[in-house]
Amino acid sequence: MRLRNSSRPWFDLSPINRRRWQNFRANKRGFWSLWIFLALFILTLFAEFIANDKPLLIQYEGDYYFPVFTAY
Repeated sequence: MRLRNSSRPWFDLSPINRRRWQNFRANKRGFWSLWIFLALFILTLFAEFIANDKPLLIQYEGDYYFPVFTAY
């Protein structure tokens, strides 16, 4: 990677990698699969928070409690 004055100064691909990226983007099924895979991967980063053994929110006798953040 070289720094160069372009539209993306922090990121510059070699000509062969630029051509590979263009070919990959032309494959619509592969390109959309990449985005779906990335979205599912980001969702799994929060899986431990979403599906844990403590509830996220409890209403008990008119008060709200957050047992996932505080030990009661």
